[in-house]
Amino acid sequence: MKWSGEYRVNANEVDQNNIVSVSNLLKYMQDAATSQMEADGPSYDSLMEQGLSFVLSRIRISSYAPLHTHDLITTQSWACESRGAQFNRCYRVLRDGVIVAEGVSVWALVGLHDHKLHRVTEFDFRYGQDEMIELDLPSRFRIPEEAGLVLNGERAVEYADVDMNGHMNNTRYPDVLCSYLGTEMKGQRVISMGIAFLSEAPLGESIKYYAGAADDVYYLRSVRENGQTNAEAEVILEPLE
Repeated sequence: MKWSGEYRVNANEVDQNNIVSVSNLLKYMQDAATSQMEADGPSYDSLMEQGLSFVLSRIRISSYAPLHTHDLITTQSWACESRGAQFNRCYRVLRDGVIVAEGVSVWALVGLHDHKLHRVTEFDFRYGQDEMIELDLPSRFRIPEEAGLVLNGERAVEYADVDMNGHMNNTRYPDVLCSYLGTEMKGQRVISMGIAFLSEAPLGESIKYYAGAADDVYYLRSVRENGQTNAEAEVILEPLE
């Protein structure tokens, strides 16, 4: 069962190209998911009270058309058939009834104190289920050696990045990663982005960003101070018309 909500693009949600950035696109999707959890239960807060939290493992977003300031959009989110310790969820953004973006994500339900992974069969969620979206690119990816990753920058995780868990919120990753692609974003937009979240980026920690490209695909890897990989991503850009 899909949850749908109406949104209006704010002027502060567009980038230098005057289009909605990928992070803000993901925020619409995540807000729709959180709204469905609150409407159908259990909500995100009620899970936290039980010592549980959904943690994003992988996501892929495909953008078919740019969004602009004051566009009126409908954002949908729904749970999909899930197995084992993987909880699948999809997203769709429409403008004037036309699909402009879609997303597929994989989550893990984790104990906040023991970090135990919980299986789908342990809970009776009331979100309902609907069809899985088939995107053009696979949900899993591997950074090829020919991408030739090089260090493109380093930054500390700041107050503006983190959520109540004390580490960088998943909606911040797309725009932060795009800052280190190694190419000028002016005049270009992201049409596809896949991110694998491998470890947390805590407040105050300095993260290094490596980037490269192969076959018109940009690849990124962020690395923590202890050498542990924080996230990996692949990005496809398209010139703006």
